[in-house]
Amino acid sequence: MTSKELSQLVVNGMEDRKAEEIVLMDLRDVKGAVTDFFVLCSGNSDTQIESIAESIEKEIHEAISENPWRKEGFTNK
Repeated sequence: MTSKELSQLVVNGMEDRKAEEIVLMDLRDVKGAVTDFFVLCSGNSDTQIESIAESIEKEIHEAISENPWRKEGFTNK
């Protein structure tokens, strides 16, 4: 799976839980970047943000049977 395909799975997980202001940054041409893509979004409550994070994990796990290396959105647990 390419990094572009993986980033699209992340966006799909966000859209599934009605995330707002989704931004997909393509950093492949940025010298020294530690990642190919960086994806951000916002939510209206802590509960929605946690739901978005869970949805992203589910999308990734179902597609490639792996858990994300780094994640945010679970700070309240």
